[in-house]
Amino acid sequence: MLKIIFLAVFAIGTVLADGELIILNNPASVQFEGSQIINQSFLKEVFTVVLGYTPKLTQPWDGVTIRDPFALPEALVSIAIEGVESVKSPRGKHFPLNVDEVEETTWQAVSRRLEERDNNNTLVRICVGDGLDALGQSALGELKPNPVDASSLKHLSLSNEEDQKFIEELQLLRAIAQKIPSTVTANSKPDVYWFVVSGLRPVMDLHGKDSEATKEALKLLNDAVNDVSNAFTDIYNGQVVVAVFTNDANKLRNTRSVESRVRREEKAGELENLDAAAQNFTDTLNKIDKPITLRLSKRYSANYPVIFNIFLWFGVVFFFSLLAICIAIAGMDPGRDSIIYRMTSNRMKKDN
Repeated sequence: MLKIIFLAVFAIGTVLADGELIILNNPASVQFEGSQIINQSFLKEVFTVVLGYTPKLTQPWDGVTIRDPFALPEALVSIAIEGVESVKSPRGKHFPLNVDEVEETTWQAVSRRLEERDNNNTLVRICVGDGLDALGQSALGELKPNPVDASSLKHLSLSNEEDQKFIEELQLLRAIAQKIPSTVTANSKPDVYWFVVSGLRPVMDLHGKDSEATKEALKLLNDAVNDVSNAFTDIYNGQVVVAVFTNDANKLRNTRSVESRVRREEKAGELENLDAAAQNFTDTLNKIDKPITLRLSKRYSANYPVIFNIFLWFGVVFFFSLLAICIAIAGMDPGRDSIIYRMTSNRMKKDN
C-alpha cells in the first residue's frame, strides 16, 4: 500500500514538474513552441539536435522543430540556475522541466556528444559561484567585474554573506557579458558556452521565497542573464540558442533517497518471505517419519571430461576420414593401373 501511495505521489510530482526551461533566443531555423513538459535528461538531445547532431534517444518532445537544416545555430548558450524552481523571467518561451539529473551530468553528456564528432569545438563551462579567485583567468580570458554599488541595492545587503556572494556572481556574469565581444569569435563549428549560478538559493533561504529581497535578487539575476544573452546574440548575429534552466538538486536527491528506501524495503520483504518459505520447508521435513531418499546425480572424476573429449573428437575425425575414403574409392577410374582392375581382371586368374 505504501508503495502504491509513493508511486502516485511521485507521478503527480513528475507531471507538475519541479523546474523550468526558458528559451531566451533562437534563430528562425529552430522553433520552440507549445508547453509540453521535458525531462532534464532529454535536454542533451534537444541541445545537440539544434546544433545539427543526430539524436540518440527516441523519446518524443514536440517543443522544438527544425525548420531549416541548412541554417542551424552556430552556438548554444546554457545558463543553469541551481537550487530554485523558477526565476520568473518575463522574457522567452517557458517550458516545465522535470529535474531527473544534476546539472553537471547534463553538461558532460552535451560536451561528450560534441567531442565524439570533432575535438575542435569550443566547449566552455564556468561556475560563477567559484568566485573571482578561481575565475580570474577563465576560458574567456581575464574577468574584471566592476565594484558593487551598495547604494543601488534596496533590500539586499552586502553585510549578509549570502547576499554578498550572490551579488558577486551577478557581477561576474556582467563581466562575462562585457568580455564576450573581445573574446568570442563566430565560426562554422558549433560552440557551447555553459554557465552555472548557485548563489540564489541561499538568498531565498535567508530572506524567504516571497520576500522583497528575493524579488530584487530575481530581477537582478534576470537583468544579468539578459546581458549575457544579448552579448552572444550580437556576436553570432542571432544564430545562437540561449537557454536558461533551473535545477533543484536537493529535490532530486530527496526523490532518489525515497526511491532507494522503497527498494530496500521491498528487498527486505522479499528476504523475509524467502526465510519464511525455508522455515516452512524445514518444518515439513521434520514432520516426515520416513527417511528421504534423494536422487542425486552420479559423481564423475576430474578425468571424465578429458576422456570424453578424446573419444568424441576421435570418433568425429574417424567418421569423416572413412567417409572421404569411401567417396574417393567410389569415384576412382577403373583403369588398368587401378587396384579395381587388377583384382577383377581375368588375366590374373589365368596366370595363377
